[in-house]
Amino acid sequence: MHRNGNELLINFKLLLIGDSGVGKSSLLMRYTNDCFESQLSATIGVDFKVKLVTVPDGTKIKLSIW
Repeated sequence: MHRNGNELLINFKLLLIGDSGVGKSSLLMRYTNDCFESQLSATIGVDFKVKLVTVPDGTKIKLSIW
């Protein structure tokens, strides 16, 4: 946890694991960018995105998703 002034920021790290071609990158793009591409190229290496979420009590959460 990190406190920035009065704002509480909680960090979570998520790792998407699965077989090739099952939609891990599509899921990541849909959640972080709110877009969907039906014809994504195979990911070489690691794809990484960050999403900031505010929960109903006002707590801010930083999701680091691989």
